[in-house]
Amino acid sequence: MREEPGWKLQGLAYAATLIQFGGRTFRQSMTEETTAFEAMHLTKSRLESLSDGVFAFAMTLLVISIDLPDKSQIVQSQAYATHLLLSLYSDFFHYVLAFLILGAFWLSHHIVVHPVKSLDRILVWLNLGTLLFVALLPFSTSFSGDLPGTPVGAMVFEANLLAIGMGMFFQWRYATGNYRLVETDIPERFIRHVTIGTLMVPALSLLGIFIAISGSLYSQAVYLLVPVVGIIIHHHTKKDRSSPA
Repeated sequence: MREEPGWKLQGLAYAATLIQFGGRTFRQSMTEETTAFEAMHLTKSRLESLSDGVFAFAMTLLVISIDLPDKSQIVQSQAYATHLLLSLYSDFFHYVLAFLILGAFWLSHHIVVHPVKSLDRILVWLNLGTLLFVALLPFSTSFSGDLPGTPVGAMVFEANLLAIGMGMFFQWRYATGNYRLVETDIPERFIRHVTIGTLMVPALSLLGIFIAISGSLYSQAVYLLVPVVGIIIHHHTKKDRSSPA
């Protein structure tokens, strides 16, 4: 067998050393990054406090979407006051709808975050991305309420809810994927049921967007199906729990 020249053997040995050193350096940097993140003392309670504050602020701001005309244009009469109140039906409808859905999202956020035992940068940024769209909901609610006769107004509102719902879904999938940030004793059934629950509003939002694209002005009525779909999921969950593993 022909022997390799000495300089080739030395080159291979040097390359192997570089690869080994690079792998060790990468592992060390990842460990240092994790340690540095933990040293920031960003606990789950602080993440929950920030999220609760954003949800509360957004739910409070929703009432601002109910606009009254300029005081100089208001006629001091009972007939005009009744007409004015009835003309705000779209604003009131979107306020109640957005408030209730935000309340459901807040509860969903609690379900998603509660099993998490530790945080990392990706989950924190996924949570912040979700809160970005939570804070945007008062605008999309006002926009949709002021333009009840256009499908675009409804689509903006539905796209906002779609983004919030998908944010919840991605947080849950990331935290529970390979039990990355949760305890390993969490049942697979529970993970599956929560996953289905986080996709309920996004699925209805997509349906509403398609209905709005078709030109219908009643696409937001799909959210009236939320209680019905919730009952179906709850019934399926109870049936799944009672069935043998």
